[in-house]
Amino acid sequence: MQLGGLGIKKLRLFNAALLGKWSWGFLLEGGALWKSVVVSEHASWSGCFYLRIIQAALAAVGAPENLVEVITGFAETGEALVSSVDKIIFVGSPGVGKLIMRKAAETLIPVTLELGGKDAFIVCEDVDVSHVAQIAARAALQSSGQNCAGAERFYVHRDVYTSFVDEVVKIVKSVTAGPPLYGKYDMGAICMQEHSERLHSLVNDALDKGAQIVGRGSVGNIGEGAVDQYFPPTVIVNVNHKMKLMQEEAFGPIMPIMKFSSDEEVVMLANDSRYGLGCAVFSGSQRRAKQIASQLHCGIAAINDFASNYMCQSLPFGGVKDSGFGRFAGVEGLRACCLVKSVVEDRWWPFIKTKIPKPIQYPVAENGFEFQESLVETLYGLSVWDRLRALVNVLKILTEHNPPANIKKRHE
Repeated sequence: MQLGGLGIKKLRLFNAALLGKWSWGFLLEGGALWKSVVVSEHASWSGCFYLRIIQAALAAVGAPENLVEVITGFAETGEALVSSVDKIIFVGSPGVGKLIMRKAAETLIPVTLELGGKDAFIVCEDVDVSHVAQIAARAALQSSGQNCAGAERFYVHRDVYTSFVDEVVKIVKSVTAGPPLYGKYDMGAICMQEHSERLHSLVNDALDKGAQIVGRGSVGNIGEGAVDQYFPPTVIVNVNHKMKLMQEEAFGPIMPIMKFSSDEEVVMLANDSRYGLGCAVFSGSQRRAKQIASQLHCGIAAINDFASNYMCQSLPFGGVKDSGFGRFAGVEGLRACCLVKSVVEDRWWPFIKTKIPKPIQYPVAENGFEFQESLVETLYGLSVWDRLRALVNVLKILTEHNPPANIKKRHE
């Protein structure tokens, strides 16, 4: 078999299903379509949006319009879907992700889960505070904070804590939420009213436990009945890890800021979370920032930057812990949608054929065990001398004529 050729074939899985949430539809659907997704199910809040994306993408490349199907339905629809495909890619909450995985386990369908995050944004004392404050505000308020890769926990070194908070408050107070189509607002709405109510609940829990709001943006004059879905960007200090706001995914425009004194402390704080999607670390020393990031339990890290890796679709995306497992995007994402098959071939067939050595052909010769032992020693011996001695014995046995062990036993 040493004459054989070795190789790996990556075969596309023919039927993959994407179960996506309502946010970031263009990015999720675009990344999925060039893999193997033929069935796509989405949150009811964004079904029409996803359908328009798919139809436009297929039309642009001249593909049949029914190549990808969008389905709607309730829980039973999702259950039927995840039991009839070759691969499942789910983007959503940890609770639903566990249900998907449990159902997929019945037929052993492989699953990739991206289940949200509670990303840490770390600011060391050797940074340009005004520069980092602008990035921090964008990290928290992008898409009204409805971003699984958004920053939700801000840890700032005590030496620059006050100046950082002052800069961030100044920025946030200038932000106004309202209908983006009007062109005069900085931030849009919270998608669902019940989620807006949950954000208020997280803030109130923090306030009850000693936190303090030090800065808030405003909500524009948008008419009666819609105000509750526009959550003002909010900066909160005096927070700790006993508050729900620092433990549960908020998915909203809230900036809880906590101070730290040492790199060891901030690593401990950042890792004190059931989520592990991403992190951002800012320091005047690239080496220091990388050292901190290397100790954080997450799947994505940005050094003196934020979210650029999410825009680089050549990079894999995914997390650890309750943020899920597996990766999409990048080469790793493509491989996750492939069946990897190992292939060995006799490359010189039929001129030179792989043969089973005579001593171990059935029925096995009397010296078959000795041959195997010497062969292993030839390949894996600890010293050159041991290997040479074993090789000599292998060649010697090959030239001998020994009756099968069972024949000798019968004669005895």
